[in-house]
Amino acid sequence: MKTVEKKILPTYFQAVREEKKNFELRKDEDDVRPGDVLILMEWEGGEYTGRTEVRRIRYVLRNVPEHGLFPRYSIIGW
Repeated sequence: MKTVEKKILPTYFQAVREEKKNFELRKDEDDVRPGDVLILMEWEGGEYTGRTEVRRIRYVLRNVPEHGLFPRYSIIGW
């Protein structure tokens, strides 16, 4: 298990905080796996706001270009 930190814009951060959004579409650069921890850090105006949300990854979708997911991208769900 590992921990991955990612920047997230305020609009998306708020949707995560309100549990309206339970996924991220990201470049597949961290080799995340189910069980890993994702720390989403709100990023606004070129700096961190100090607000964070922590989620345990439950599912990772990758390698399905036939369904519109570009190569080297993944959908991370929690």
